[in-house]
Amino acid sequence: MKTSIEVRGARQNNLKNIDVNIPRDRMTVITGVSGSGKSSLAFEVIYGEGQRRFLESLSTFAKSRMNQLKKPDVDFVFGLSPVIAIEQKKGNQNPRSTVGTMTDLYDFMRLLYASSGEACCPFCRHPIETKTAGQMIDHVQSLPTGTELEVLAPIFKLYDEDYQTLFDEIRSKGFRTVKIDGANHNLGDPVELDEETDYQMEVVVDKVVVTPGLFKSLAKTIENSLSLVGDGFIRFEITGTPGGKAVDMKAFYKDFGCPEHHLVLGELHPSYFSFNDPNSACRTCGGIGTYLRTEKRFLIRNPEKSVSKGALDHSLYGPSTKKSYRGMIMHSLFAHYGCSLDTPFRELPDDFVDILFNGTRGEQFPLIMTDTDSRHAKRQVGQLRRYPGLVAEVNRWYKWFVKKRAGSGGGDNEFFKRVMVENTCPDCEGKKLKPQRFCVRIGGRDIHDLCSTPLKELKAFLGGVTFPVHKQQVGKQIVSEIDTRLTLLIEIGLEYLNLGRRSDTISGGEAQRIRLSTQISSGLMGMLYVLDEPSIGLHARDSLKIVQTLKKLRDIGNTIIVVEHDIDTIRSADHIIEIGPGPGERGGQVIAQGTAGQLRKSKQSLTGAFLSGARRIEVPSQRRVPAGLYLSIRGARANNLRSVDVDIPLGVLTCVTGVSGSGKSTLINEVMYKQLYAVFQDQRIVPGEHDSIEGAEHLTGIINIDQSPIGRSTRSNPATYVGFFDRIRELFAESDDAKERGLGKNEFSFNQKTGRCESCQGEGVVTTQLQFMADIESVCPACKGARFNNDVLEVRLKGKNISEVLDLSIEEAVVFFSDQPYILHKLNVLNQLGLGYLKLGQSSTTLSGGEAQRIKLATEIGKLKRGSHNLYILDEPTTGLHLHDIQKLIDCLNQLVDNGHSVLVIEHHLDVIKVSDYLIDMGPEGGKGGGSVVAQGTPEQVAAVEQSHTGKFLKEVLTSDNRYWKEPALSARS
Repeated sequence: MKTSIEVRGARQNNLKNIDVNIPRDRMTVITGVSGSGKSSLAFEVIYGEGQRRFLESLSTFAKSRMNQLKKPDVDFVFGLSPVIAIEQKKGNQNPRSTVGTMTDLYDFMRLLYASSGEACCPFCRHPIETKTAGQMIDHVQSLPTGTELEVLAPIFKLYDEDYQTLFDEIRSKGFRTVKIDGANHNLGDPVELDEETDYQMEVVVDKVVVTPGLFKSLAKTIENSLSLVGDGFIRFEITGTPGGKAVDMKAFYKDFGCPEHHLVLGELHPSYFSFNDPNSACRTCGGIGTYLRTEKRFLIRNPEKSVSKGALDHSLYGPSTKKSYRGMIMHSLFAHYGCSLDTPFRELPDDFVDILFNGTRGEQFPLIMTDTDSRHAKRQVGQLRRYPGLVAEVNRWYKWFVKKRAGSGGGDNEFFKRVMVENTCPDCEGKKLKPQRFCVRIGGRDIHDLCSTPLKELKAFLGGVTFPVHKQQVGKQIVSEIDTRLTLLIEIGLEYLNLGRRSDTISGGEAQRIRLSTQISSGLMGMLYVLDEPSIGLHARDSLKIVQTLKKLRDIGNTIIVVEHDIDTIRSADHIIEIGPGPGERGGQVIAQGTAGQLRKSKQSLTGAFLSGARRIEVPSQRRVPAGLYLSIRGARANNLRSVDVDIPLGVLTCVTGVSGSGKSTLINEVMYKQLYAVFQDQRIVPGEHDSIEGAEHLTGIINIDQSPIGRSTRSNPATYVGFFDRIRELFAESDDAKERGLGKNEFSFNQKTGRCESCQGEGVVTTQLQFMADIESVCPACKGARFNNDVLEVRLKGKNISEVLDLSIEEAVVFFSDQPYILHKLNVLNQLGLGYLKLGQSSTTLSGGEAQRIKLATEIGKLKRGSHNLYILDEPTTGLHLHDIQKLIDCLNQLVDNGHSVLVIEHHLDVIKVSDYLIDMGPEGGKGGGSVVAQGTPEQVAAVEQSHTGKFLKEVLTSDNRYWKEPALSARS
């Protein structure tokens, strides 16, 4: 039996034909400087080959229906098991994806509510039993033969819609009679209702007479009632008795639905609680929880002008509107309230402006004659009208537009982009489901309430829930399954999350740990797991939790391979492989392997040098002192923030710290950044809830340097993003060869038809799609991968053509462009950030999140201007960085501050925290236990605060001679 995974002749990307043995049933960490080839070995060679072999074992039919993987550039890999990769990537960007759907826990919650939930009346909240169609029919047939009944289903007015829209929808479903406050109305006739009044309304689904053969027809009636209208609720009303005989009404309604409203809830299914089911999702937002709402301030274009001269957006009241029916409405509205369309908007009375935007609230006004050309409008003169207001009008236009777009597949409308902003859905208030779904409860709490509860509290609550005797066995079994999965998520350090948290709001580390928990719950053994930096996003207090989880996977008989830079994880590994010695072409070799103790003694190992204390990131001898300018956040209440007031000093390097879920990202990204972005860039951005932010006048701009890709297309690369590729093209165009051939700057772009190779469209490769094999990418036979046509490639600059220049690494380009100050300056910044191994023309799609972030940082450093004062925000910039590269990052951040800017970093890495000038520590715990500022000041001051978890670890770092070495907290397997 194989005791190791043997890799022979790996040449993928920059790997130098390496051979390596990885012990099975152990935890192996692959480390090394950024770009050295760690991910190439772990993911592209080991995972790629394992996955490819598994897919090859499938039938040709199965393979033709799934994407096939290319064979990695390796001689062979022995000893592979079924392999699962858990990569470092952000959560699903689908707004419908949540923590609950990612973990399948929401499916169990829906099943729990459908099988064991206790229902209540939607009007009076009286408990009611759910009934199957068969139970309802049996109860109806208990009445004397000849009894006449109406089958009714309650209906509810749609949010922000008029009653006519509701009636149109009912008619479209085939129903013709509606009972309004007890009176029947035929929908074929006009039904006049006050839009401001709420009515109790029911659809008359059918009228039946109790007979022995009633079962089939009544079953169909009940099915229509529950599925088409009523949202699961139904009511039977006795309207006639046989031969004038008395029927005991009380006996019929007793223990059959709500005693007051006589409503019965039909049999529940899990889809009843699914926000992805159109029949259950909120009608307004479609189950997303957010909705575009009209913002009053964006409807006003120029308050100095009058409405007739263009004060409002032209789509509301422009030249074409004046002679229309809408113009007549506006003219009549202004006249009724004693105002003029020619009065400057700023001079209109406040109470009338409120009416103009928010409506007359039921008050009517007469339509008066104008110079309208509309015959229809002229016929309306003298009639009384209510006015909903411009805000409500635009909201209704948008609803109509969404329905039309859904049918036609059209795009977005510029008008709605201009005047609307995304807010929590005003109908469901972010709950995603129809309100009737919350009439079903477990332990007195509805499904949204439980899904908004932190996982630790949810586990405790479900552990104490009691079920009725007839639902006990089912309920307990489902709760047991939920409890097992919750326990794993809590053990992995995610107790502060809740099941309703959107996937696009969680970090890459959190998403990876969620996926890891689902693998542990499977209980499989003999598997090979490949992970990419699972410690990302974890506070030092919680870093050992992820190691314990990985050990648990290992101990049940699995092999774990981790690409990691975290010292705690490296020290706890059974085996360590270091790839290096440098990045890019200077990497790709195994320079050391063994235990952490063996790496300490290796002279070639860069990681070992840090473990032994030979290298370290030093604490600065003197920290910058804030000059007195602050950015002050007041009353921040978004998510779990508890009315936080905090002063962020400007002109220094500030670090925001705290355990996972303590509120760091909410405070900085959701509140501060969005508010400042609205000030400097786009007023339509809605920040998290807060009172105010003071001090923005001290800043020139705000820049968020995140880890999103620098481009979505394969044509985007570092040279184009940083902005010096245009200068390179100019240099080629200025050469004598180019002038002789009549080639200009445009011809030296692979995006232009005049310069690129048309055989491959400037891609350099030709892709051949095969039915049940992986797509084959082959070098373009026309340009040989050069991407340009022959005329362009014959032009040379210092002996190299444009394709060869793009193939230069940044380090090589520094020498090549040593006589070009503009290009050299930008290249040097990239080099200083440890990106010298990247090629100028390397596709952005091949860059990691950390590399993309550093390219963005280099771009900002490369265009610094004197006299400006920007605030730079970075969220965990150490992602993907070796300790050797973190020092380079710190140097660049200090360079920004030394040039008169402010830098704000959200970070867990103690080496960045200890070199900061000022710290703001959030906490003390995550989720509901966080949301407060625990400590602030210099690292030394925060280290002295006993309540600060960051302070406890910081104290050790500031006083220890070598923070990188201590005996592993979890002993490795022998």
